[in-house]
Amino acid sequence: MKRRIPIYIKAILILLIALVILAGLVPAVSAPIPGQLFGWYVMTALVTILLYVSSTEAFWEEFATPIRQLLLARGAVTKPLRIAVFLVLPLVVGWYFSSWVSGAAEPPGGLRVVHPAPPPSVNFRGKPIDLKAVSINPLRADESRLAEHTEQGRIIYYKNCFFCHGDALDGNGHYAKGFNPAPANFQDPGTIAQLSESFLFWRIAKGGPGLPGASTPWDSAMPVWENMLTEEEIWQVVLYLYQTTGYKPRVMDEGGHGGH
Repeated sequence: MKRRIPIYIKAILILLIALVILAGLVPAVSAPIPGQLFGWYVMTALVTILLYVSSTEAFWEEFATPIRQLLLARGAVTKPLRIAVFLVLPLVVGWYFSSWVSGAAEPPGGLRVVHPAPPPSVNFRGKPIDLKAVSINPLRADESRLAEHTEQGRIIYYKNCFFCHGDALDGNGHYAKGFNPAPANFQDPGTIAQLSESFLFWRIAKGGPGLPGASTPWDSAMPVWENMLTEEEIWQVVLYLYQTTGYKPRVMDEGGHGGH
């Protein structure tokens, strides 16, 4: 007869799997989960596990038996283990929540450059793009399809971007409170109104990891959207940002890229 896994072992395995998914898999394929949201997800997993182990009297008795033995049993092994658990567990929990709440203790490295100088060209999936030569969004060349491209940009934005940058493009998305610095507020006249469309293409495509080495640390959680979106999709999102905010993109001239 196949031996059944004890209920308390199942509970531990489920919790470990949840932690691996939240701390490892999700950031690897998407974006880092803000600390506060991560804490809520862990609490949800713990409550779900507790509901599962208490769903029947037999499950609860099997789950509670080793805990009861740890708390009440006497013996040369049990007592030191009990003392270790009562000392280590509060310390670990206290350390986690204190570090979660307090944040980093180091002062900032210096004044943060809001709009870094873009490179003269970028490599997009093996294709070189001369940012100096792209004075306007190439999708604007065909006015008959401009509305179609803008609508596609809206769909892409709501599938990928609004979680951080917000439904109103104001940087107040669901995840915004978990980031420092906060996601860009596109409604602010000091953001995209001061930038060229090629600057936005570069920042979206390369994300935080693509920022220049100068003026670090940037501390940007912006994903590398080049890995998830096509060149046309990024240009469509750029169209949508300007169309929705009502701002006109800055046109590059001989003096620079239209960014600061």
